[in-house]
Amino acid sequence: MELKPGESLQGEPGTMMYLSHGIQQGVSCEGFMGRCCSGEACYVVNYTNESDDSNKAYVALTPNYPTAKVVPVDLSSPNVNGALIAQQGAYMASYGNVEIDISLDCNLCRCCCSGLGLVRQKISGDGTAFLAATGTIVQKVLGAGETILVDTNCVLAFAESCKLDLRRAGGIIGMFGGGEGIFNTTLTGPGLVIVQSMNETMFKDALAADKMYRR
Repeated sequence: MELKPGESLQGEPGTMMYLSHGIQQGVSCEGFMGRCCSGEACYVVNYTNESDDSNKAYVALTPNYPTAKVVPVDLSSPNVNGALIAQQGAYMASYGNVEIDISLDCNLCRCCCSGLGLVRQKISGDGTAFLAATGTIVQKVLGAGETILVDTNCVLAFAESCKLDLRRAGGIIGMFGGGEGIFNTTLTGPGLVIVQSMNETMFKDALAADKMYRR
């Protein structure tokens, strides 16, 4: 990320890869309650270009788990409209006015079976948020009333204007023999939807299974 003198970038602890000359680091705990409850660290690292001249400086950040990819999201986009709901721990870094808080899904069936749980991450503001994701990433803008059916483990984030719900994965045979579980997740527009082919938990399970197989 390129920073002009006086500009700042925020990132999760442990995500820094390299900094160019003039970048100073600082740690803050502003908004720590919402951050901790939404799966993030209590602290955030601020990277500021404090050089006296007009030289630009660079900050390189990377997700702190292997094979992860960085997904930039412009929160000021009309497809996001200032608020994004994401899975816990999805946030990696941000530029500009971005706040991390929690979003509660108090529907018992959805919070248990939709893949996002009771406490979800709410990312709001008009800056740019950088999410950490795994596998193949697909971004789709849904029109009003348009619905996409997603595996419950593959939902990364969606605009707050989208509606999250559940749908049965077929009949009895389909639910127990189709490999998708009892429910799939539905997302109905309008707004941006971001899905990933494999979340962090699935990746760790795949590594563990491969290790056991090799034995």
